[in-house]
Amino acid sequence: MLRRQLLKQLLRGYLAQFPLFSPDAPLSRIAFGSCNRTHLPQPLWPHILNKQPDLFLWLGDVVYADTNSVDVMRREYEKQLAKPDYAALQKAVPILGIWDDHDYGLDNQGKDNPIKAQSQQLFLDFLSEPETSQRRSQQGIYAAYNFGKGDQQVKLILLDTRYHRDRPGTGRADLLGKAQWRWLENELKTSTATINIIASSFSVLSTQIPRAEEWKDFKWARRRLFHLLHKHDVSGVLFLTGDRHFAAHLTERIGGHQYHEFMSSGMTHYLTRPRVSAVLRRYYGRQNSFFGLNFSVLEFDWRHPVRVHVTVYDDSNTPRLSRSLQLSDGYFG
Repeated sequence: MLRRQLLKQLLRGYLAQFPLFSPDAPLSRIAFGSCNRTHLPQPLWPHILNKQPDLFLWLGDVVYADTNSVDVMRREYEKQLAKPDYAALQKAVPILGIWDDHDYGLDNQGKDNPIKAQSQQLFLDFLSEPETSQRRSQQGIYAAYNFGKGDQQVKLILLDTRYHRDRPGTGRADLLGKAQWRWLENELKTSTATINIIASSFSVLSTQIPRAEEWKDFKWARRRLFHLLHKHDVSGVLFLTGDRHFAAHLTERIGGHQYHEFMSSGMTHYLTRPRVSAVLRRYYGRQNSFFGLNFSVLEFDWRHPVRVHVTVYDDSNTPRLSRSLQLSDGYFG
């Protein structure tokens, strides 16, 4: 309870610099994206700012440091912060987020990263995380935030899939670590939110794809995640993910309930290999995927019945994929 109160106070303190936004007001829209190289053009920031989101959510690969050097990693974050269009968004909109491998350490790296403690502080410095934040003293960057009140409340759960990540393939290969699992169960058990958004740096619902990462590489951890969701009858679960260098809407029926995931990836670069993208289009469905520079916007319609609308935009600010989901009996149809 004390930890939750402290996080709420820190969130209020951070949001105080944005006078048009209040954590007690119901969310209208969230913008989100991932996979951002500092040396490539970044045309999306003005479009994101134009959407006037309540907040922007990073879903990993904020920069591509790909290093176990603290100095190299620090310079990459400094390059991103120096981008004028990103700085304009940072001044206008609260920015939250999680990391993935390229801004954590090396490609596909997990708990063996020798600089993971320093990397954590650099990432939180980049996000302007308060020095007194629990995220700075714990092992890992996981966090949860509540927005709105009553039946218009959203809980945003940010997972850390790197700091405690085992190598995939073993019988009990883990992603979150003991402390994060305890924390996650408590957040799910005590949630009173109508909509619970779970952010993961890589896909929760995707099937296993060669040379990619997904929760299905960690079968024990994935079973445990959905066991907790069912055990605590968590309302309105949506997964937001990144990593894949394209955008997609994924669905899967688990334990008699339909789950939805929205992947938004490729802010400066995207998957261009024709044969690979052709296979992935067939798997995800041509109407459920977009291969091009992209960001996404999640909008909330709080009228009864509650709905969410997710739209993927390209670098010309054109909608390329759109979905509308209705909440019924605690699940999105």
